[in-house]
Amino acid sequence: MPETLTITLTVRSYEMDSFGHVNNAVYLNYLEYARCEYMRQRGLGFADFHKWNTYPYVTRSEIDYKSPAQVDNLLEINGRLVNWTRTGFTIEYDLNNLTTGRLCAQAKMSFAFVNDAGKPVRVPAPFREKMGT
Repeated sequence: MPETLTITLTVRSYEMDSFGHVNNAVYLNYLEYARCEYMRQRGLGFADFHKWNTYPYVTRSEIDYKSPAQVDNLLEINGRLVNWTRTGFTIEYDLNNLTTGRLCAQAKMSFAFVNDAGKPVRVPAPFREKMGT
């Protein structure tokens, strides 16, 4: 079973929609934030991708919304890197509302690596090693 990576964040007022809960599009920002934090936890940063001339990009995203989150709720985002391929990987996420004790959403994001010319390339070995595969 893949190791779970965890971050927390507090819902901010500007993330609300006119119905008083987090706008559905904001969840994509949460997933991106979590991925970047997972990398930082593992000692990786965007400068590494530039050094390798290899960049991950999103190929697919899916979000199943379960319950709303509201301003000042504390969210815990748990991610697991799964489904490694030669050129990419997928992260599965659970977004838990620690304030309400409810699951807000479950999501998956798939990534592929490309070079400067936009051509698919192998996942960089240092990325695989630091992300725990």
